[in-house]
Amino acid sequence: MNREIIAEVYPWESRVAIVEDGRLVEVFWADQNENVGKIYKGKVKDIIPGLSCAFVDIGLAKNAFLYAGDIVIPGLKKSRNIFDLVKTGQDIMVQVKKEAFSEKGARVTCDLTIPGHFVVLLVHQNEVSISRKITGDSRREHLRRLVEAHKPDGVGVILRTACLEADDQEILGELQELLHVWEEIQRRFETSKAPSLLYEDIDVLERTLRDYLDSDITRVVINNVKLKERINRYIREKKGGAHFRVQFEEGDLFEKYGLEKEIRRALRRKVWLKSGGYLIFDQTEAMTVIDVNSGKYTGKDDFEETVYKLNMEAAVEIPRQLRLRSIGGIILIDFIDMKTKDNQEEVVAALRAELQKDKAHTRIIGLTGLGFLEMTRKKSRYGISEFFTDECVHCNGRGRTLNLFALSCEVKRKLANLGYLENPEITCEAHPELLQYIENDAKNLEYIKRRTGKEIKLVANPELAIYDYRIITEAGL
Repeated sequence: MNREIIAEVYPWESRVAIVEDGRLVEVFWADQNENVGKIYKGKVKDIIPGLSCAFVDIGLAKNAFLYAGDIVIPGLKKSRNIFDLVKTGQDIMVQVKKEAFSEKGARVTCDLTIPGHFVVLLVHQNEVSISRKITGDSRREHLRRLVEAHKPDGVGVILRTACLEADDQEILGELQELLHVWEEIQRRFETSKAPSLLYEDIDVLERTLRDYLDSDITRVVINNVKLKERINRYIREKKGGAHFRVQFEEGDLFEKYGLEKEIRRALRRKVWLKSGGYLIFDQTEAMTVIDVNSGKYTGKDDFEETVYKLNMEAAVEIPRQLRLRSIGGIILIDFIDMKTKDNQEEVVAALRAELQKDKAHTRIIGLTGLGFLEMTRKKSRYGISEFFTDECVHCNGRGRTLNLFALSCEVKRKLANLGYLENPEITCEAHPELLQYIENDAKNLEYIKRRTGKEIKLVANPELAIYDYRIITEAGL
């Protein structure tokens, strides 16, 4: 497998794409609203015993949601009675595990984790766990003994896949770094007032490198020269060198490499397969249901063989779509019925093999009584749908409309990459509601003017659809 990382960094947002064998499989965004992985000193505001949960003020717009099962207090046993664990007004250390979404606040946990490239520190546990992708018994035993001999009591460690080829000193060096981070978090908790931020994970670009820095990477492409040097330093520190290229390219990289079209396609309910069949994705609050349809594909062989080939193609495409759309929770897949048990098992095996590429934890449960394949996937960050769309106000949330903030970011990206034009002025026409998002961002408009050396003229055009805009130059672009 050949894996590429393509990154665009602007003052208002960062976007990082994972491309495997020429196809987009994951996209990560970061803006000022990203909170997953941050550790806060919070204050318990309300306790709801009927739901076994508490609401915690961590300084965000909505109080965070803390389940009793996520409460870990050193020295206290877990209890079903939440009043045995926390009290109203109590200061508490929590970590965001899921972003706020719709009417829900962020979900937090007291079971804190501090991730590195080789290991993840579990500050309130004691076990040593090893990635399932490290399969050799001798290597697993060596790693277990190594870490158990050097970790303090009362701290757990997960050894990540990167440990497969790492030197012992690299692993132990990172373990010590993470232990120092934990000591600093504890010091800040003692000296700060609630609510306050105690720890913030590295930015989206370094986090992606940390999670994907392995032998499958062939190159990293970025639109920022300074960040290129920072990536090279990061690689030297973590790997002592690199087996892939880090290259700088100007312009709109997502547009240049066709990723923008892939992202737009991922917003659609229907996904066409090469054979002529298609998938339907229906997401609800409770679960996601995926339907496999034959569509235009009739095949040249008997019916069972036709269905088998279509299901095999779907079994490869569905894991990619789950990653790309960042779908999590309960997932039901309605493959087309097959009579042969061997064919059923091969389709499930193909699905399982593709899911191995996913960094998120997935689990195949099996077939339900109605013949659906049931599986789960862990989700913590925003997906494409949450980032690009909003609930439709006209149909009480049954449909979704484009998000104007995300669209304004697109307009700013396009304006920022027009510095090559000779015309000294660039005009952007847009619907007044969309234009307001751009006009209110004076700081980044100044950045665009400096970067391009052009005057930017914003013109309200109420005759344009709310999601349309025009960028006009002397060349007529």
